[in-house]
Amino acid sequence: KMDSFEQRKSNREQQLRSKEAHAHRLSEKSKSKKRHMQDVEDWAQSAASNRIGGQVRDDDDEYLRRMNHDGPNKKRQIMDKKYGYGGKTGRFKQNDKKSMNDMSGFNPKGSFAGGQKKAGGVKRQGKRARDSAKARR
Repeated sequence: KMDSFEQRKSNREQQLRSKEAHAHRLSEKSKSKKRHMQDVEDWAQSAASNRIGGQVRDDDDEYLRRMNHDGPNKKRQIMDKKYGYGGKTGRFKQNDKKSMNDMSGFNPKGSFAGGQKKAGGVKRQGKRARDSAKARR
């Protein structure tokens, strides 16, 4: 009986020690990570100051903006500037005030546009007629 009691007691102690050790490992890992991030930040600032002569450049926002695709890419911007922004300004068959009041195409005698009849040319014959004409030649 005493032996099993001692065993349980030692198990509890061992569990407690292992929990403490784990917590210690985690805290050391987070400290190490913070130290590393600080070192990287210091290195980046020193590298930036060496690159542009003592002034620290802060174009992270610009880089992130380009990464997140706010607005069109450089090529699209240049083409828009050169030729103007294309694309649909409205749907195909929408009336506006100007088109509603435009009576230029109206013909009271018939429903053909502008009152002009199409110039009637020779219509193309059907396939059978074309073949028979070809056979006669």
